[in-house]
Amino acid sequence: MAISFDRLHRVEPSPEARRLLWHVMSVGVVARDELEHHEAHDKPGAFLFWVVSGRGTLQFKSGSFSVRTGPRCWLLDLRHPRTYVPEPGRKLVTSGLRFAGPGVEAWLDLLGCESEFVFTQPSDLAGIRRAQRQIIELVTRRPRAYEWQVHTLVTQVLGLLLRVRGVLSEPARPMPRPVARTLDAVAANPARNWSARELADRAGISYSGLRSIFKQVQGETLKQFLQRIRLEQARLRLCDPRLAIKDVARELDFSSEHYFSHFFRSATGMSPSQFRLMEKVPPTRDA
Repeated sequence: MAISFDRLHRVEPSPEARRLLWHVMSVGVVARDELEHHEAHDKPGAFLFWVVSGRGTLQFKSGSFSVRTGPRCWLLDLRHPRTYVPEPGRKLVTSGLRFAGPGVEAWLDLLGCESEFVFTQPSDLAGIRRAQRQIIELVTRRPRAYEWQVHTLVTQVLGLLLRVRGVLSEPARPMPRPVARTLDAVAANPARNWSARELADRAGISYSGLRSIFKQVQGETLKQFLQRIRLEQARLRLCDPRLAIKDVARELDFSSEHYFSHFFRSATGMSPSQFRLMEKVPPTRDA
């Protein structure tokens, strides 16, 4: 089968829609059982998708996601290259919509240009899927003023993502500069084994001062934040079947596989190997 676009609908928006409205360039389902790579687009746009069946890895310049079924979807910036890697021996089937419109760059900056959305309410993803089905019906039938209806449906989807992110839930508070510098440093290199004192130096504040203001602003201690980020990076890499556990330990700056396994078990209650079994990650050379 390789890669199938049989259930993907490609759309050619009108010049008016391109200038004024959210407009869809493609919508539907893609199935692949081999690597699929997309180069960066020269024009801004976004791709929102979820997994219908199978699992695999989505790779992009700044990292990767383990993609699988469940109450989650992913939002990507089309200006960045991306690669879909199905799990060996399994077909990865995704569904979504590729769209653009005035201000799409600002939306991607706000929501995250490579973002995973995990829904706590099953109705959230169901609402996105329902909007997609309506968009497919509109672009295939093309009734009068259908592009305005597509625009309103995409707006509904973006509104849902805003709500999930909590962007409009409360007035934005100015971010203290030391906290902002700390968050920026960690975001630029999340796999690094950051120390609190090192971050305090970068933030231009004392160690005790950073600890105090960080807890006040973020609602978690600096130590909790760093451990959470490190654990997220560990889970992400453990879902990559190409990496042995010792490779994951090395990428996260652990002195040995033993210390990494101790950290992971203390944080999750299971070993890295047990996590891989639970996530059904194919055995690597460390198995």
